[in-house]
Amino acid sequence: MRTKLDAVSAGAVLVTVLAFSATAPLTAYAAAPAFALAFGRNALGLFTLGPAFLLARRREVRRVLSGERGLVRREQRRAVLFGLAAGTALAVHFATFMTGAQMTGVAMATALVATQPVWQALIATAQGRRLSRPAWTGLAISVAGAMAAGGADLGTGADAVAGDVLALVGAIALAAYTALSEEARPDVSTSMYSVLCFSVCTVEMLLLCLVTGTPPVTFSAQAWLALLGLLLLPQLLGLFSLNFALGRAPATAVSVLLLLEAPVAALVAWLWLGQIPAASAWPGLVMIMLGVAVVVIGDVRRTPSPTGLPGQDRTGLHTLLQHPILATAPPPGEDVYDRIWCDARLGRLNEAENTIRRLENHAVRSHGARSAEATHWIEVRAHAAHLSGDGRLAVHLWLSAARFHADLPEADTARTRLCLEHAFTEWRHLSDHTAILELAPALREMYTRHPNDPRDHRRWSGSARAVDARLAVHGSDPTTPPP
Repeated sequence: MRTKLDAVSAGAVLVTVLAFSATAPLTAYAAAPAFALAFGRNALGLFTLGPAFLLARRREVRRVLSGERGLVRREQRRAVLFGLAAGTALAVHFATFMTGAQMTGVAMATALVATQPVWQALIATAQGRRLSRPAWTGLAISVAGAMAAGGADLGTGADAVAGDVLALVGAIALAAYTALSEEARPDVSTSMYSVLCFSVCTVEMLLLCLVTGTPPVTFSAQAWLALLGLLLLPQLLGLFSLNFALGRAPATAVSVLLLLEAPVAALVAWLWLGQIPAASAWPGLVMIMLGVAVVVIGDVRRTPSPTGLPGQDRTGLHTLLQHPILATAPPPGEDVYDRIWCDARLGRLNEAENTIRRLENHAVRSHGARSAEATHWIEVRAHAAHLSGDGRLAVHLWLSAARFHADLPEADTARTRLCLEHAFTEWRHLSDHTAILELAPALREMYTRHPNDPRDHRRWSGSARAVDARLAVHGSDPTTPPP
């Protein structure tokens, strides 16, 4: 992974933006029922790419379908349930966004659906994650921009306002799809999960067409041309160029550059379809994109990496603009992490530990025992302990990782903070009285260190007081280690 955006990566992102920005203009150009277009786009993508993915993952397909008492193996059932829910969210996204793109302007629909990271941040907050102040600021800017842009549409008729609302619902549904996918992805590969979601989405869109009396495949030549464009541009070209860019460039930079999709789509709609947003809508559109950019950048240090651990080097993946397309392959090494998380969830800690130890030894040989690469596997162990339900071990491991980052010649305050937050969260949920008393002194000692950043000092002092308060409840002197 490169840390800077070179010319080749920038070119790949530009191709991705151009490919994705064609979605709304092609939908408006098709002049066909939106439900039928959504069904056609998903069906074409599924039947074109799905067989290749299933063939490439044929061993996993056999494993998934080899359950003795049910359709799938026990460890796969959770992923299947989340996949069904995510596929439904994806169907809602396509149905609302593509309908909204036909009812309101292309620029407005694209800008509103680009607020997906904002809703993703709100979902993360509901799940107990804390957002940074810049992320909250960006969220407020985006909401204000959406209200301003939507208000500008009030004078153009009820259809335009309804289209705005549908595009916004499409963004929320896309955020829900992403959140559900995060829950399921540790248990199945990217390819299998993508095929599952798009199969559910395609079937549900077909049912929606039948229920509403929309002919699912009766298209004009113009509509078929638009469908072909939707397959070739966002579904294929956009897919491969995005994967190529993410393999070379920082995901945060890619996320921000993908925000160009809305203005490029507006330009395409103007040159091709003659659509020009009202002058009063432009300030709101600019505020929406500015707010989303602030959310993406502001949430960088809290984003989970492909390993499933927050705050690793590959930043920006949590709020990376999500385009619902079939994924070709997982990031390098993803299957290794999938196997570790799956073993941990099923209580197979020995198997998970063997995998971690092998990779840790390789990191030690390549980078040294006190390298960041070696310490990363302590964090992986901690996360595996959490998944297996061993909170006591997870606290020990997160504290070990925090000490490493704090004791570096130039202390990594951000990594120390993240590891301590994980340690405190695990400790706070412990129910074993002995474990609470045993681990509290080490946790408190880390919090009483004085970081360079005054803001961290205030935060850590507050956490130390929280530790003292819980110890007092358990009848222990906060300043004295347990016997």
